[in-house]
Amino acid sequence: MRTFVAAFAAAAVFAITWLFRFNDPNGSFAGLTDDHFFYVVRGWQILYGDLPVRDFVDNGAPLHYYVAAAVQLLFGRGTLSELAFGATMIAAGTAVTYWLAARASGSMLLGLCAALILIWLSPRFYNYPKIVVYAAAIPLLWRYVDRPGRWPRFWLALTTAAAFLLRHDHGVFVACAVTTMLALQSGVSWRERIRSGAVYGLLTLALLAPYLVFTELNGGVVRHFSDALEWSARERERTEIIWPGLFDYPDGVSDEATTAPLPLGPVWVVRDNATAWWYYLELALPFLSLVTIALSADAFRPGWPHARVKLAIVAVLAVVLNAGFLRSPLGARLADPAVPHTILIAWLIAAVPAMFWRPPSWRPALRRWRMALAVPLGLASVVLAFVIVATMSRDVLDRFDGAGLTEGVGRALRGAAATAGNVRRDWDLAHWAGRPDRPDLITLAMYVQACTRPDARVFVQPYIPQVLALARRPFAGGHADLRTGFFDSEEKQALTISRLQRQYVPVALLGESLEGFTTSFPLVGAYLQNRFTVAGTHTFDDRFEITLLLGKDERPTGRFTDLDWPCLR
Repeated sequence: MRTFVAAFAAAAVFAITWLFRFNDPNGSFAGLTDDHFFYVVRGWQILYGDLPVRDFVDNGAPLHYYVAAAVQLLFGRGTLSELAFGATMIAAGTAVTYWLAARASGSMLLGLCAALILIWLSPRFYNYPKIVVYAAAIPLLWRYVDRPGRWPRFWLALTTAAAFLLRHDHGVFVACAVTTMLALQSGVSWRERIRSGAVYGLLTLALLAPYLVFTELNGGVVRHFSDALEWSARERERTEIIWPGLFDYPDGVSDEATTAPLPLGPVWVVRDNATAWWYYLELALPFLSLVTIALSADAFRPGWPHARVKLAIVAVLAVVLNAGFLRSPLGARLADPAVPHTILIAWLIAAVPAMFWRPPSWRPALRRWRMALAVPLGLASVVLAFVIVATMSRDVLDRFDGAGLTEGVGRALRGAAATAGNVRRDWDLAHWAGRPDRPDLITLAMYVQACTRPDARVFVQPYIPQVLALARRPFAGGHADLRTGFFDSEEKQALTISRLQRQYVPVALLGESLEGFTTSFPLVGAYLQNRFTVAGTHTFDDRFEITLLLGKDERPTGRFTDLDWPCLR
């Protein structure tokens, strides 16, 4: 009966999460955000016959690109299939997280609380690997702790390889969790642990061998990883964390918040600084958990085999993911390490009371000091609980209402149908003609689609991946964007030029003047100056100053009215 109830609850979590996310996609470009198109446009490039590494720059997420291409082939061309797939992956990861949190806490109700937190955090659709990878890895790690053997080790290696291909750092983070598990494994000699780790590593390399061979044959493994690391380092510099203040009201100041009497005053302070408070909660949570685990003989979960090791793995993984994922803009990143965090929250809710009324769960040497140790840990946990409740209470009901989930299943399903209709309509650029809510970059996408042949490629410098995706045109030169400071060595510029020479590229879109671009990329700039001429400029959305280059051999057939730019068909 308990198994049936747990399965029913997991199914309910899946359905609620799916409707919550799908019914409120919050994307300005046919349901998706601009950052989502970073992966989508590279995945859709495969549909034009290009392969990552060989034909275009792979920033370290090849499987993510192939999945994006497969979604289009299997479920239909457009953003609707991508949106539904992302919602499904996040919903599946949330359902598994519910089960993991229920196992860790010993309570299905606390598992549901963990799922609610993950739903509320709302991971971005394109970040589904940050949910599903760790929702898959943690139960496999726990199974290996309970029953070490060949098959559990193989599944861990397979998960690590898949995670690595989805994005290289995911594989590294899963490997860190496996290393932690082997280091903490009890009842096994160090010689056996080292042997198991070596076998796991060799299995993972064997599973990755086809990808590594392909990469070596198409530019070299060393160059690929060097480029990926350089790109990642530049991205981290660009999105460096600015430590947020807890009382700065960055999430929207209210006059009431500064004048409200206690006890509501502190609630409003936390609500108005929700991003900062949740960020510091995520930093503190794994360390509070590790201290609690270290003080206990059974992680305050008697009856659950190897509880201390299992929960320590989750806590260490949370530390690793914090270091890897949390950077600016924080509001968009807080959901990224959420799987281990929500598991730890559910467990702590159960463990903290047990610290006071279950002396046998303490380590024998610490039992006489348990009250002196439990009180500060309990107070810290109360603060964390207060932050969770205060931040979630700000908008959780409004967001569920916006998804139609407070008015019954029928209303939620009608909301899903409406969302699907809106996304399907917005994917067709013809429907944007004359609409007052049209983003400027949609106008640029309309130009590219209307004024270039379907077999044309477009060279793009600025970060506007949604433009080519919505225009249904492949990018040129192996770059979906070629921003200043990236891929500017002579060798990389020469590779870009060699790719351009093999492609039909009638137009180019620069994010600055041609002269300015040439300063940053002398070789590519000289190539463009010899073969293109400046045909127009326009500032889109008050942010993107785009310079249009037209091939010197092209003969315009008219003008695109909305921009007064030359049209090639």
